[in-house]
Amino acid sequence: MKVLKNFYVLIVATFLVFASGCGRRGQAVRPPTPVVSAKVTVADLPLYIETIGSCVASESVAIVPQVSGQIVTVNFKQGQKVEAGDPLYAIDSRIYEANLQKAKAQLMAAESKMKIDAAQLERSKALVPQNYISQQQYEAYETQLEQDIANVDMANAQVTQANIDIEHCNIVSPTNGIAGAYLVDVGNVVGAMSVNKPLVTIENVDQLYVEFSISENDFYDLQKFFNLEEGKLKVEVFPISNDGVKREAYVKFINNSIDRKTGSLKLRALMENPEHKFWPGQSVRTRLLLTVVKGAVLVPEEAVKLGQQGRYVFVIKGDKSVEFRLVEIGQIHGDMLVIKNGVSEGETIVKRGQLMLAPGMKVLEMPDTQPNSFEENLEKNRKIAEKNPTTK
Repeated sequence: MKVLKNFYVLIVATFLVFASGCGRRGQAVRPPTPVVSAKVTVADLPLYIETIGSCVASESVAIVPQVSGQIVTVNFKQGQKVEAGDPLYAIDSRIYEANLQKAKAQLMAAESKMKIDAAQLERSKALVPQNYISQQQYEAYETQLEQDIANVDMANAQVTQANIDIEHCNIVSPTNGIAGAYLVDVGNVVGAMSVNKPLVTIENVDQLYVEFSISENDFYDLQKFFNLEEGKLKVEVFPISNDGVKREAYVKFINNSIDRKTGSLKLRALMENPEHKFWPGQSVRTRLLLTVVKGAVLVPEEAVKLGQQGRYVFVIKGDKSVEFRLVEIGQIHGDMLVIKNGVSEGETIVKRGQLMLAPGMKVLEMPDTQPNSFEENLEKNRKIAEKNPTTK
């Protein structure tokens, strides 16, 4: 019995030794997690408001006939570029030419009668003192001559009106621009001043307005930098689907009220468009440049992750352990993100490899094999900032 008891003690001791060895192996130090790191940097960057807008022709003219008649010729092609004074439509002018001849005849008759009555009044001047005619008769001759003069003036006005009507039969472009689609074809009869039925629309695309809206919150930033009379705020304009094309515009108009339904404020900028890269009605991306932020703190955009507590980064400390740090983000510049607070210049953060990390874990910094285009974009942004008039 004593031998059996000693045997049990030996087994338990052996088990404890074995368990103790297993415990030490289970508590072996975990190897560092490989990550790609990046330095927190600072740079002077433009402060901007980015939104979506649309292009509007600087001049849009609906061509409306000023006389009635039948369209006899169309002198342009749809989509053609026209200059001010180029012929567009011709209306049958025969009835207006007949009216002109009638008006001229009435003018001649009125002038003839005026000459006769003027001569009669001149002869009557000498007859009044001799009592051959009464003063009342003489005054009647004066009144008749005044009426004749008025009739001549009216006949002259009718001749002028007839000439104007004939001119209006030949409709010309009032501005430079691109002609739209035919809205009326040859043979149709049109009415004078038919505003609801224009013949064609001419759009000036050499200059375009870019219309966009900003939020009510952004309006307070705008107030700090905008002077309506100076019109210095610059807007960069990009097509929605093409980053290779860019134009500059300058704010010329800010609406006098904020839309209560949308909580937004409408702005309009004027843009030169000599090569017609943009078109009326086209949707565009707009970037309203306000000023330049000096010493903006920057980190790679992919270094910032979103968790339950908000945006965060992992900061690599001197002992190669990581610290969880909440951050407040600002604007995006290329592949970099502005950090308003949470990290400082010179700190090292985890750029890539955060998935397996937890606070306090050790990391092994690996080389970044993916290109970083920020250095190229930084020089581009610096040039943009130098051109922004609000910084001068």
